[in-house]
Parts: sequence; C-alpha cells; structure tokens
Amino acid sequence: MQDKEPEEFRENTSIFQIWLLFRKNTVALFSFYLLTLLILTALFSGWIAPYAHNMQFVGQELMPPSWVEKGQIAFFFGTDDLGRDVLSRLIMGTSYTIGSSLLVVLAVALIGGTLGIVAGMLKGLKARFVGHIFDAFLSLPILLIAIVISTLMEPSLLNAMFATLLAILPYFIHAIYRAIQQELKKDYVLMLKLEGISNWELLKSTILPNITVIYVQEIARAFVVAILDISALSFISLGAQRPTPEWGAMIRDSLELLYLAPWTVLLPGFAIIFTILLSIIFSNGLTKAINQYYE
Repeated sequence: MQDKEPEEFRENTSIFQIWLLFRKNTVALFSFYLLTLLILTALFSGWIAPYAHNMQFVGQELMPPSWVEKGQIAFFFGTDDLGRDVLSRLIMGTSYTIGSSLLVVLAVALIGGTLGIVAGMLKGLKARFVGHIFDAFLSLPILLIAIVISTLMEPSLLNAMFATLLAILPYFIHAIYRAIQQELKKDYVLMLKLEGISNWELLKSTILPNITVIYVQEIARAFVVAILDISALSFISLGAQRPTPEWGAMIRDSLELLYLAPWTVLLPGFAIIFTILLSIIFSNGLTKAINQYYE
C-alpha cells in the first residue's frame, strides 16, 4: 500500500477538525442534514414522489391538504385546479429548482473561481483595468442582468439557468479577485516575496487557504441567488414552462387560485424560503467552523 504524502495527511486532518467544530453547532448540523435530504430528494424525486407530476385525478380538483376538513391522506398537500397532487409536484420540483441551482453554482464555483484567481494574481495596470470592469458590473442587480439575457433567448429552464450563470459570474469573480488582491497587499505576503517564493507556491500554500471562508460564503450566496433568480424567471414566464413543476412556475400557474386554494401558491413559496434558510444557516455554521480552526 502506497504511503500518503504529508500534505495529504494535513489536508485530511484539517477537514476532520473543521467537521468536529461544525458538529458542535447543533442548528447548523441539523440544517446540513436537511439540506442533504433535499439534495437526495432532487436526485431521486422520480422514485420518491407518490404520483407523476402531471397525473390528473378527475373529480379531485382543488382538494385541500389532508389536515383540513374534507382533505384526504392520499393527497397530503392537496391538489391543484387540474387535480394534480401538490406533494408530488413539490417533490419533483426539487429536481428542477434545487437541481438546476446546484448545477449553476457548480459551474460558477469552477469557472468563476478559476477566473477570479487568474484576475486576482494580475499586477499593475492590468489589475486596475480588470477591477474597473468588475465595478461596472456591480452597478446592475443580478436579477436584472438575468432578465435581460433571458429575453434574448427562448423561454425555458435551461436558458434560465444559462442566464443566471452569466448574471452571477461577474459578482463571483469580483469577490475572489478582491479577496486575493487584499491578501497580496498584506505584510506577510511581501515578506514571502522578498524571500523569493514563486507565485504558484504563494497561491497554493498561503493565499487560497486564507480566502477559503470568502469562497464558501460566495458559493452559498450564489446558491441562494440561483434559486431566487431561476424561480423568478419562471414566475415571469422566462424560465420553466408548463407543465414543468419548477417551484416558481408552480406559483405563477396557481396565482389566480390564491384566495380559492392558497396551498397551491403558499407551499411552493415556503419550499423556496425553507431551502434558502437552510443554505444560509449551513454556510454560516461552516464559515464559523473554518474561522475557529484557523484562529
């Protein structure tokens, strides 16, 4: 059996220590388990949902949730105006809302992280020029950028994901760029440069570990923004189209039923809010654990 390098032992030990610190935060740990459950639901929604998302039960239209009078346990969250099971559509919606947001965030983390590191390591006039370009983007809200891009393409969930990706990228790259630029100005970096350390070694051993918290925070922020933007684009008919059970599209399709069947509108909205809260609590707990480890 091949022995591990010392760097691998240090990396495994640091991750384990961070996990031990994270476990002490009960609320954050609970949010992590729930968020993991939601991701697993998104992966296996087709097997978990009791019915197909577009299956219509004739005669069971606008059935209230099971805990309300006249509700049935067979339709735990009730049905919509077409007789479709709301619980099944919410479960299937995790694949579209959470799944698409995770894909966007993964692309943002890889592409934005790489470009942010490259931009952050620039010096002199190039660094200032890149900084001014990013500052120009920051004057526009992310959702507005996503809406503008979406209007140039055919309305679909895939195009909404692409528009959201392009809208988030400049903000993510700018955050990593600024974090690295600030690290490069610190005294210990100047001392290491005087000792002749290479840029790659400086980046690998010093700068990247010091911006880990910022990187985690920006990924969590990108995930929240991705959920909001994809849902918002579907809500204004620029994203997922009927009969796709994306949560924002579900709210749009049932908005006229708000007073007649409020569960068809409120439940998808609660699902969006609940996922966002879990993400925020988890990311805050993780960043606190990382900070405690490096203190």
